Amino acid sequence: MLALGIAFACGFSKPSWALATVYIVSQPLSGAVASKAVFRLGGTVLGALAALILVPNLVNAPVILCLALAGWVGGTLFISLLDRTPRSYLFMLAGYTAAIVGFGSVADPRFVFDTAVSRVQEISLGIVCAAVVSRLLFPRHVLPVVTERIEAWLGDAADWAQTVLRGQATVASSNQASRKLAADTIHLVALTTHLPYDPAGHAWTRDQITLLEQHMTALVPVLSAIGDRLEALQKEVPALAPVLQEILAETATWVQAGPVGQEATAAVLRQRLTRLEKNVEVRVDWAGLLTFNLCTRLKYFIDIWEDCLILRRAIAAGESCIPPHLDAASRFAGDPVLHLDTQANAISCLAAVLGTLLSCAIWIGTGWNDGAMAAQMTAVFCSIFASLDNPLPALKTHTLCLVGAIVIASIYQFWVFPAIDGFPMLVLALAPFLVTAGIFMAVPVYGFPAFALCMNGCMFMGVEASYNLDVRAFLNTNLAAVLAGVIAIIVVTLSHTVGAEERVVRLLRAVWADVAQLAAARENFEVRAFVRRMVDRLGLLVPRLASLPAGTLPQDAGMLLDIRAGLNLAEILRLREAFTPEEARLADAVIHGLSRHFQAKVHLHRPPDDVGLLAQIDGALNQLTQPAARTATGTSLIHSLVGLRRCVFPQAGRFVAGPLNQEVLAS
Repeated sequence: MLALGIAFACGFSKPSWALATVYIVSQPLSGAVASKAVFRLGGTVLGALAALILVPNLVNAPVILCLALAGWVGGTLFISLLDRTPRSYLFMLAGYTAAIVGFGSVADPRFVFDTAVSRVQEISLGIVCAAVVSRLLFPRHVLPVVTERIEAWLGDAADWAQTVLRGQATVASSNQASRKLAADTIHLVALTTHLPYDPAGHAWTRDQITLLEQHMTALVPVLSAIGDRLEALQKEVPALAPVLQEILAETATWVQAGPVGQEATAAVLRQRLTRLEKNVEVRVDWAGLLTFNLCTRLKYFIDIWEDCLILRRAIAAGESCIPPHLDAASRFAGDPVLHLDTQANAISCLAAVLGTLLSCAIWIGTGWNDGAMAAQMTAVFCSIFASLDNPLPALKTHTLCLVGAIVIASIYQFWVFPAIDGFPMLVLALAPFLVTAGIFMAVPVYGFPAFALCMNGCMFMGVEASYNLDVRAFLNTNLAAVLAGVIAIIVVTLSHTVGAEERVVRLLRAVWADVAQLAAARENFEVRAFVRRMVDRLGLLVPRLASLPAGTLPQDAGMLLDIRAGLNLAEILRLREAFTPEEARLADAVIHGLSRHFQAKVHLHRPPDDVGLLAQIDGALNQLTQPAARTATGTSLIHSLVGLRRCVFPQAGRFVAGPLNQEVLAS
């Protein structure tokens, strides 16, 4: 109502734009309101400028103008889909704002500048009012919510860690836990993008949370590896060594202690694991190699978990200084590189372009003066739902809400507004609808329908400073909006033929292709980019798998194995320059075999029966475990080869040391 009152006082031509903008920008968190406001304002200005350039120059060629505006909508939408952060909102707004201003000015291009300025003014007004009220009245800051998410994430991670360390984890439970942690990591990263806009935020908080997110990323594959080594070891020996059982139990107890876990305990556990490593280092049997590898992974986990506890305390206490030694996840440092499904993004953009052009064809072909509204709204509808795997259910719900909003707007236009005299009466008249819709918007189950009903209702009411109903324009505008919803549904139905199962398969193929590309590159690279993208894909799998029947895609359980295979490969590449010539030769043979193996998975859509690669790994292990061949770099290579053997061939029998087979080593 503040936005509407100011719009009336300033004599703005479209007060309903300011009114609807408040609902579009409003979010539960103050920082999120501010960030969305900034992106919406930037997108609106950019889209208005595009319309000012295109319309005056192409107004005499309507077909070319339609192609240009539709191309702008599709191009900016594609850019927005490449940025999986709240910043993407800026580019999406730039696309359909140009359509709103451009198509709305075709009938009389002399007013395109006025329309663009009006759009920017009223959007800016709605943004400022939403941001000011959200900060002054019962603000809910981002940082406490982020802290709550961190606590929940660490609690889930602690539960999984204890299950693994106590030997109670199963493949199914580990897959479920890892997916949950990966999905929570994605949500936390999205939340942290709002921190710079939060008035209660601190400059150092985001850096600390970024550092914690790096550790969270590292924790998923290392916990999976520990569970795998324990499972394999329990199959090899009747019972674990008593000292190993004690260390595992004490580590689980330390994790269970949570924030009160002592750093001194971590130091003691690391010392005991180092002593155990020295005792088993001379063993070359499979159980000895598994134990040796397990000790290394356990020490890495202890380092990561200790850092997580330190960071949690610093974030919760608002401490600007943290110990400088937090380097347990240093290999995961750097900017995250998230998964992008370029093919799906292109299809969504193509649907927006085709839908907009179809609306333009109906508008121009029928000579319908108000048909421009259909082109505008089609661009809007196709854009705002483009990021969904299957936009069809949301589009259908939105179109039904569109019809409901038209009914509500009709009641106000024909019966309520004629009886109103003055702004206070208008506020009282709008309150039942807007307050009720606002309450339901805060309920997750009803949030989207309530928002669609409220936002479209505000637009269709066409609230102005004085009552002036144009029945023809009102009916034509509503008809055009419904037509836009129907066109969007038709275009999406025809273009989005890929189901959730196919999207899961494409995610898996993207993982295999990344590992194959990594092996083919044979060079050092940023591990953080690789593993962050892998954990991101793991998080993206969660909602897609939930929509599929159980057992539809049994190979999805192997995604963590593929991620760990990539990490072991990355470790080999990272240390390759330090290898001796013989170690480098053995590593290159295995890397070449891995490249072939994962390339075959990409083409076959399933793991190949690669006996040759298994023989290469076993041959390399056989040579590296000989007493005369022991070096520090060779020990690191042994760890990576053991990990690769368990990741790529989890069902293979035990490794058995024997006489060196030079033919296998050279193959």
